[in-house]
Amino acid sequence: MASTQTIWRGARWLAIALAAGLMALAVIGLRSELASAGPAAVASATKTVDIDGFAFHPPTLTIGRGTKVNFTNSSGTTHTATRGGSFNTGRIKPGKTIGIRFNSKGTFAYHCSIHPFMKGTIVVR
Repeated sequence: MASTQTIWRGARWLAIALAAGLMALAVIGLRSELASAGPAAVASATKTVDIDGFAFHPPTLTIGRGTKVNFTNSSGTTHTATRGGSFNTGRIKPGKTIGIRFNSKGTFAYHCSIHPFMKGTIVVR
């Protein structure tokens, strides 16, 4: 029969081996999470289009897929940023901001539905 000391020694080595194995699995899992987090880091980007002087600034904004664009109305009148079928901020009152996330690649020309001469473009790459 094995002594109690020998049993404890074996159990300790087993616990160390299990802990090492679990740590290795955790590192492998973390590495794959980090690899897939690359595009998500871009997705967390935020850009701003300022609405002032009856114009969108900048008139053309190029962004990465998943970027949120905040439309901020710095003027004294209500505006919209509208692309029929794609997005519509609704009415943005003076001093307010509405955010739209762009998840699809493409070029999106938009306008203010209240003042149709106001035009802008979002290019998503």
